[in-house]
Amino acid sequence: MKKTWLSLLTVLFIGTALSAQTKIIYHDAHEFPIIGKYHGEDNYNRFPAKFKATLRPEVWSLGRNSAGMAVRFRSNASTIAAKWRVLNNAVMGHMAPTGIKGLDLYAFVNNKWQFVNSGIPKGEYSFQSTLLKDGDTTWREYLLYLPLYDGVDSLAIGVNENAIIEKPQQQLLLDKKPIVYYGSSIAQGACATRPGLAYTNILSRQLQRTIINMGFSGQGKFETNVGEAICETDPALLVIDCNPNTAVEEIHERAVKLVQQLRQCKPQTPILLVENYMYENAYFEKGKQELAISKRTELKKAYNDLRAAGVKNLHYMKGEGFLGDDHEGTVDGVHPTDIGMERFAAHILPVLKKLLRPGPGL
Repeated sequence: MKKTWLSLLTVLFIGTALSAQTKIIYHDAHEFPIIGKYHGEDNYNRFPAKFKATLRPEVWSLGRNSAGMAVRFRSNASTIAAKWRVLNNAVMGHMAPTGIKGLDLYAFVNNKWQFVNSGIPKGEYSFQSTLLKDGDTTWREYLLYLPLYDGVDSLAIGVNENAIIEKPQQQLLLDKKPIVYYGSSIAQGACATRPGLAYTNILSRQLQRTIINMGFSGQGKFETNVGEAICETDPALLVIDCNPNTAVEEIHERAVKLVQQLRQCKPQTPILLVENYMYENAYFEKGKQELAISKRTELKKAYNDLRAAGVKNLHYMKGEGFLGDDHEGTVDGVHPTDIGMERFAAHILPVLKKLLRPGPGL
């Protein structure tokens, strides 16, 4: 009899504990503003559908990665969770799954964005993660970064049953013209351990300005087809950082054509050309060092020729100093670690600030 009562009490205890669990109500992320995406289609692709016919397949495919995108919302929730499904379930040996296909939640605290937690992708394709648990009910503005190296098929944000989640009240990251950053895998975010630590996302928080990430792993090659998409944006600044992916013999011609195209569609927007930095093995392998220097030479020649042809508001940044001088800023000699990402952002930040002209909406 005693054993029966103990069993009954155990069942009642477990049932009470389960009933006390927080009930989460989920909301489709498209109910809220999505930053880092310039078009209005109901997806998480970096290009609108019409560009599938004009872009190289490799660029279109990478454009379905959600690098640089984030959801902006406001809530008084004590518990915040997320459910998301990715397109490819991508895996890379030199990059953490949280960076490839995870999420990052930030809250605006004391006039700056503060990291809250990461959504860890456990399993395959479909994931669920609690980002905030048993917090207070303070109203806060939030920023939820999407994966860097995978696409998002669906995303829902959950809050506890009695909480409110709504569109942001403060227009942080929404009320200024964006920066468009066209580059390589480094720009896309390789190899940050989580989305918020990609240098474009770091810069976005520091500048309080959206950065539209047009970094395409291995495929950032000064292409005018990509330029057509850039021309559809309304940027405060255009950054072109395609030297790493482009063959030496193509850099001059492609850079000139792309800048001419962008200057035609964006006659007043400042354009910054960025040199490739020296990969770590290039300090030991003569051929790779010569290649890096040759790429820089071709980009500088393109810059000089464009200036001589009368192109205005065109700027140039040399490749030294991006990752510091201790040679410890990469995971594989090429792609930045989190340390490298922080250093990259710190190095380019003053240049971006200088080029962002003051004025309404800029």
